[in-house]
Amino acid sequence: MAKKIIECSSRPMKVLIVEDSMTFSGILKRCIKSSLNVESLVFGDYASAEEFLNNNECEFFAALLDINLPDAPNGEIVDLVVSKNIPSIVFTGELSDDLRDIMWAKRIVDYVPKENFGNIEHVINLVDRLRKNINTKVLVVDDSSTSRNLCRALLDVCNFQVIEAVNGQEGLDLINSDNEIRLVIADHYMPIMDGLTLVKEIRRKFSKSALPIIGLSGVGGATTSAYFLKAGANDYIHKPFLVEEFYCRVSHNIENSEYISTIKEMSEIDYLTGICNRRSFFKFGEKLFSQQQRSGATMVAAMIDIDEFKNCNDTYGHIVGDEVIKDVADLLASRFRKGDVVSRYGGDEFCLLCADMKPEEIKHVFDSVKDDIDNKIIKVGEHEIFVTVSIGVCSTMMPSLDEMVLVADKMLYDAKDSGRNQVSYSD
Repeated sequence: MAKKIIECSSRPMKVLIVEDSMTFSGILKRCIKSSLNVESLVFGDYASAEEFLNNNECEFFAALLDINLPDAPNGEIVDLVVSKNIPSIVFTGELSDDLRDIMWAKRIVDYVPKENFGNIEHVINLVDRLRKNINTKVLVVDDSSTSRNLCRALLDVCNFQVIEAVNGQEGLDLINSDNEIRLVIADHYMPIMDGLTLVKEIRRKFSKSALPIIGLSGVGGATTSAYFLKAGANDYIHKPFLVEEFYCRVSHNIENSEYISTIKEMSEIDYLTGICNRRSFFKFGEKLFSQQQRSGATMVAAMIDIDEFKNCNDTYGHIVGDEVIKDVADLLASRFRKGDVVSRYGGDEFCLLCADMKPEEIKHVFDSVKDDIDNKIIKVGEHEIFVTVSIGVCSTMMPSLDEMVLVADKMLYDAKDSGRNQVSYSD
């Protein structure tokens, strides 16, 4: 099944709902809107859905379908919607093995018991997953065109972007040239470079959470599974496999990777400002310091504090105070280079590290930052707020990062003691 849905329309994509119960379809529509901010188009029967799909451009990235409609009681709506290359989630009141096999043969995304309203959260998660998959690349590495085509067809159903390679070396080259690949599915026996070797090579550069790998093979059974897992694969599927198992394992590994990435980001990014927090300041700062020290290059450390910030909180409240901190953080992030470290050190205090700043530029840079903040109008609701900052700068390399931060902190206090709204530089 060729994935063409993304190219069908330049309009915002929606969810198609075909359901004869107005109550149930209304709940689905409201939940999708409130949870995902996605619009849905609802039809109550097969005929109206067919007329719309046959006479309008495709604009749906997912469909929620009642298998038993008044004018199509035998799942005809599934065949229609799937034929339009729209990923489909099916509602059913029956969970027999025979019906399950029939539905999976139609290449659906999943089936959900209709009578259980508690499954709506699961449906919302499935729709969200389909939306995320549009920008998710999966690499399939297999020398068998039949196996690759099967994996591609299944992944296409779920909106994934699929890339193919015919051996491990080709797969490794693709991984090294494309940093947007989020999952690798690799066969075992291949020419030039086999699957186990590919897994080991990937693990030299990427952790299990950074790039999950699913091993795939039709020979070897449990032994091959053990080999893949010991080599560094996250999971293993034995061929031939159930479509349902394939989807579960793919989704599980991608979602695990996303969860870990989110947790890592939350641990390193300040929740209020979106810049580095104190923990990540030292994590990235130590690396930058060591790099500069080894190469004999220079680095500047600066501490920046908003003057009399307590008065701002006392006068306008902490919500306004938070907006002031965010505005100052935004200005600092925009003024310094991508390779510099800009962090919220705590409260209304910021700490910066700047590599390779020319000595003659240091005073100009930090004086201008101070002046920019002094001249900035921070608008919060009906309030127009002016703040100033004091800055302490350690402009020479010290034996350690901690010592540079201590010197910058001492300079900050000198700036405060000298009347605030100024910059104090170390000798």
